[in-house]
Amino acid sequence: MLTSQWRCAMKSSRWTGHCQRCYKETLSHTMSWFDTSLICNDCSDKEVGNPRYKEAREAEERAVRSGNYNFKGIGYFTPK
Repeated sequence: MLTSQWRCAMKSSRWTGHCQRCYKETLSHTMSWFDTSLICNDCSDKEVGNPRYKEAREAEERAVRSGNYNFKGIGYFTPK
């Protein structure tokens, strides 16, 4: 049984069933380390290979430690 807090969080989610980066339909998702996009597991795996991945993770951690729980991220770019 979900508490009302979790039901509310689920309703307010921007998840549509499609990855917000590659647009493929998927049943699971996570939030990008680079921005607030809700992405599929394949796109999440690709983020790990991004040259700025470590920078994005560290920026997120600094923001959260300073009390910013709505950090927008450093911005995603497609590596060449």
